[in-house]
Amino acid sequence: MKPKTVITVVLLVFVAASVVVLAAKSLRPKPQPPASQPPDDGVIAYYFHGNMRCPTCRSIESYAHEAVKSGFAKELADGRLQWRVVNYEEPKNEHFATDYQLVAPTVVLAEISGGSQKQWKNLPEVWELVGEKPAFIAFVQQNVRAMLEGSGE
Repeated sequence: MKPKTVITVVLLVFVAASVVVLAAKSLRPKPQPPASQPPDDGVIAYYFHGNMRCPTCRSIESYAHEAVKSGFAKELADGRLQWRVVNYEEPKNEHFATDYQLVAPTVVLAEISGGSQKQWKNLPEVWELVGEKPAFIAFVQQNVRAMLEGSGE
């Protein structure tokens, strides 16, 4: 065999092996970060979404996250408040649709007391307020504050 042919074959084998390795890596499930433990006493602010995510849904998530981050930095840092984004259409999360009576993407606040959920509140009004960012943020912060104070109903 000519040296040029040998080099061509070696390079083709190398490229083929690289493609196989990359394809295998992309098919392997990505490890999920461990879910943070619920607080013994505090609030979990959830943003629930489905598989299909429209621009309005993404705005609701963004505004709600901003409301929680900007209004409750201390509570987030000390663990009394947790922010979680959950796809309720994933098989492992389907129970949330029943647990919180979800029919569409939304923000839900869950009060935890003694390590167990005490109460929860769905905030479907976020859909009406998404066009008014300051009112949206004030609404979410008001509800989070009330839930943190134990009077979220």
